[in-house]
Amino acid sequence: MSSDANEKVQSAEAWNDFCELLKKAGDVILREDLETSLFDRGEGLRYLGRLLRAGLFSFGENPGPEFPVFRTMPDGVKMGLDNPDNYYVSASIDPRLDYRIRGTRGTIHYLSFAAQNQNFAARDKISGGAGHLNDSDLKLGKDGLFEILVSKNEKPGNWLQTTDQTRQILIRQTFLHRDKEQPVEVEIECLQAKGNPSPLQPDRVPGQLMGAALYATGCAQWFADWVMEFSEKAPINDFHLPDLEKHRVMGGDPNIRMWLGMWNLAPDEALIIEAMPPQCDYWNFQLANIWAESLDWRNHRVHVNSGGAHYREDGSFQIVVAHEDPGAENWIETAGHHHGVMALRWVRTDAHPKPSVRVVKIDEARAGL
Repeated sequence: MSSDANEKVQSAEAWNDFCELLKKAGDVILREDLETSLFDRGEGLRYLGRLLRAGLFSFGENPGPEFPVFRTMPDGVKMGLDNPDNYYVSASIDPRLDYRIRGTRGTIHYLSFAAQNQNFAARDKISGGAGHLNDSDLKLGKDGLFEILVSKNEKPGNWLQTTDQTRQILIRQTFLHRDKEQPVEVEIECLQAKGNPSPLQPDRVPGQLMGAALYATGCAQWFADWVMEFSEKAPINDFHLPDLEKHRVMGGDPNIRMWLGMWNLAPDEALIIEAMPPQCDYWNFQLANIWAESLDWRNHRVHVNSGGAHYREDGSFQIVVAHEDPGAENWIETAGHHHGVMALRWVRTDAHPKPSVRVVKIDEARAGL
């Protein structure tokens, strides 16, 4: 037991420390290199609130690595060009322990398990992904049942490798048709756990509060730095393909390659994106805001995937990003934004063709349809 931590709980000083640290999170909103508008800064303040909610949930409601639970992020929390087609769940672990994951495959289009160190409360120590296991490698039993052992040392059967830096297991599940597919049913247990988790350990609370504040601050700054790298890799309204090591450090799935870019459109402009998709399991295109949050896909057409896209006779596609509907089959709304970031994902393919991109006047976009 930590006497200093207990004293901070007794005096409520832990709350004051938390509030003081949290103030620093607002610095990211004032970054001049992001060229933020009033609209952007309003979104940024909401974004910080969302990140804090995620931090409080992840740290404050964490029973410890001996009793992990797969949980989604709180509703509305988005970060790092999250995929609108994805259903993410994660569990916090300790790499010194071993775990067993049990579940039922379900019908969702794509499924992968990743051992990661993506603790943004310690963003200078982020080391990316370690082991990965996707559904094509997963050995299934009757009715789609599966079991995965998670450890540093190799195990027979389905095995997910961890390293000394691993702090969470992330499950990516990708819908091709969200209204028709069922996500995986899954649970996790620590093989060394004994008894039940403690209702509360007071001396842990100050660290949990500080972890939540550091998470909000670290995540916001880390992804803002990441977004600014886009402009160094490619012009505005164009794409670059990050190298594999950068993709890994970001915690990316090795089966997924993403073309990334920044976009900026005047009210009378449209962005035309064209590509011939390779033979792949899935692809999608999406817009995000300047904070790298996916846009409001529930209420606006801000993404499209290989299952719902309209194709030309030769199998290629054209996507039109515009503030208003030009009459295009694959129209992507800007949803009130004038700039942000964008991504095109190719999944499970050896080919990663770069899409062609051009900016035209909206009238030219209409005339070309």
